[in-house]
Amino acid sequence: MKTTQSILSQFEKTAGVWLASLSQYSEEQFAKKPNADSWSIGQVYNHLVAGTRLYPLQQIAQCLEGKQTEKNVGKKFPGKLTFFLGSFPPKRIKVPPSDTYTPKQPPNIEAMKTGLIKLVKIMRETEQKLAGASEIPKTAHPAFGFLNAREWFHLIEMHFRHHLRQKKRLDRFLAHDHGE
Repeated sequence: MKTTQSILSQFEKTAGVWLASLSQYSEEQFAKKPNADSWSIGQVYNHLVAGTRLYPLQQIAQCLEGKQTEKNVGKKFPGKLTFFLGSFPPKRIKVPPSDTYTPKQPPNIEAMKTGLIKLVKIMRETEQKLAGASEIPKTAHPAFGFLNAREWFHLIEMHFRHHLRQKKRLDRFLAHDHGE
């Protein structure tokens, strides 16, 4: 099993890719979608930044507090596979558009830059809290089953890498769309 320090290091590396890439987009590109059912690159950033703060980081806090958690329960097969591979399977995950799952277009690029920098800081602080954390308290992930605080932390890192494939597709779309 990976150490929380190695997970944090990989997260920082991947977050660095996301952060550095922000300078390549115009505000117009940041909001442009390939089609009505797709997300803009701005929505992907918002999904990663706001979504991480609203869901997995909250799950980590619950596990660390031991409140509203379960014991003696484990992962479902997709969760076992993902953690065995150390990454999400290389397939697109489609969820129907909804207020719950569809991220909003962020106000601007600067907001995502600020949010991403804050998130890296929060991840560093969270890694410190995981050092002596019990692996017993777990909370439910809808697809993966029950995860403990360290597993939620690792999931954040894997999630950031998973969306690099979507970023690559959107970057190709934006480059082609603007004749670059």
